[in-house]
Amino acid sequence: MKVRGAEVALATGTTKFTDTGAVWVFNTGSAQLVTIRNEADDADVGTIRIAAGAGMVIHLTPGEGLRGATTLKGTPIVAAGF
Repeated sequence: MKVRGAEVALATGTTKFTDTGAVWVFNTGSAQLVTIRNEADDADVGTIRIAAGAGMVIHLTPGEGLRGATTLKGTPIVAAGF
């Protein structure tokens, strides 16, 4: 995994990472939902629950973005070698 930017806190009312293909999302609080937003940013595509102290890579289609509690932090990434 290759880091492509700085850590950003998610927000419940603002979509983040709309120009990123993959994001490492880490939860610094209690279990929380990450909401994936569509390209038009007018509807939810789905949700993923991230356990307390856990993290995961979320791959996004171009234009999609993420919303969630501020205890969820994201860093844009790409696979090594890309």
